[in-house]
Amino acid sequence: MKLLIFTKIQQIMNYIENNLQTGEEIKYVAKLHFLMFVQPLVFLLLGWWLYGSETGVLHYGGMFLLFIGVVSLVQRLLVKIGSAYAVTNKRVVLKTGVISRKAVDLVLAKCEGLHIKQSIWGRIFGFGTIMITTGGVTSSYPFIADSLAFRRKINTQIGKLKV
Repeated sequence: MKLLIFTKIQQIMNYIENNLQTGEEIKYVAKLHFLMFVQPLVFLLLGWWLYGSETGVLHYGGMFLLFIGVVSLVQRLLVKIGSAYAVTNKRVVLKTGVISRKAVDLVLAKCEGLHIKQSIWGRIFGFGTIMITTGGVTSSYPFIADSLAFRRKINTQIGKLKV
């Protein structure tokens, strides 16, 4: 498990490092929060419990929940594996996707809007959704661990540009 996590961190850093410009330094790398896996785990546990039922309807309902749980877990694992979020001294790099890729490179000098949305659970457990607005287009990135620190780092780098 530690090897898988180390490999993942290395892949994220490789993507970010391979796309650095001349004189650009990584200042902060954001991670996805582990609570993104709660929903699939609830489906899997509830599905497993219902699957063991002797009643036909509940048994098939359990099979359905197990299927939904597995699909949701695989989807969220792919998001975790394929995501890289970093702040450099010149821009914000946001990359998602394993098979198809969505990458946003936001030049700090052109930053229009940075919003953080946190639910009650997000405030309690320290995660949120980052919404970045550039040129009238808003991109959302959910389950960012310590999203307030990510915003602080971006604002710090923007402040250094203006000095």
